[in-house]
Amino acid sequence: MEIIKITVGYLEANCYIVFDQNSKDAVIIDPGDEAEKIISEIVKNKLKPSAIINTHNHFDHTGANNEIKQKFNIKIYRPEKDDETKNFGSLPQLKFLFTPGHSRDGLCILVKNHLFSGDTLFASSVGRTDLTGGNFNQLTNSIKTKILTLPDETKVHPGHGPDTTIETEKKSNPFLK
Repeated sequence: MEIIKITVGYLEANCYIVFDQNSKDAVIIDPGDEAEKIISEIVKNKLKPSAIINTHNHFDHTGANNEIKQKFNIKIYRPEKDDETKNFGSLPQLKFLFTPGHSRDGLCILVKNHLFSGDTLFASSVGRTDLTGGNFNQLTNSIKTKILTLPDETKVHPGHGPDTTIETEKKSNPFLK
């Protein structure tokens, strides 16, 4: 499994393309803006995307959905029940963890030992809760019960900013003390 990280838009949201190096099967996580930049990476790497997955419905994570959906004739996948797992081609199984708090529809995606945390958890921070649907107690509960229970070596790929690990966030995230 390979991961391409593309930072897009004026809010510098992270879009991720997760793919299998051999089959080129891929999913696109949070294509927030700059569709051509994302499309260019997919074409350059000869990838075969099968779905777009959004960690939540804020514009900086969904802005390029329609253009990419049309370009590759793919669907936007949204889990229908809590903590569902799904296969996309030859990619490792994706597990969806509902993590409301930043927004009502917050979702993290676990693929092997990689967690795509959207705006739920950042390096040394957590998602905003002052927007519509935000709730700090709900957010910290989601993080503590669904994310911090993952193995310490789990790599966290947030919706903004640098990557981190579960271990680092347990030790040093001031919002989780």
